[in-house]
Amino acid sequence: MKLNDILSEQLPEIDESVKECVNLGQWLLFKTDGHNEVAFYLKTASSIFELSNRGKILQKVDDDEDNLEIDELFYFSDLPRPKSLSNSIVAGVAR
Repeated sequence: MKLNDILSEQLPEIDESVKECVNLGQWLLFKTDGHNEVAFYLKTASSIFELSNRGKILQKVDDDEDNLEIDELFYFSDLPRPKSLSNSIVAGVAR
């Protein structure tokens, strides 16, 4: 899995609070190979959403497709985040 930093302005359709959840490791922003029509996926504590290349929600992923493989994981380089992601909550799972 590849880790990537992007600027928050690259996904203007995503609210700042969502971006903060991503940087804290509470939610995941990722890409997966083989799904070229979807730019990004957002995994929250209860759902996965398909996103456009600007971060707009396209649709919720059906339950039977929710085991998507994470090939690239994204964080926002211009927003605060923990010095170590192991110090945060990862995808809604408490340590």
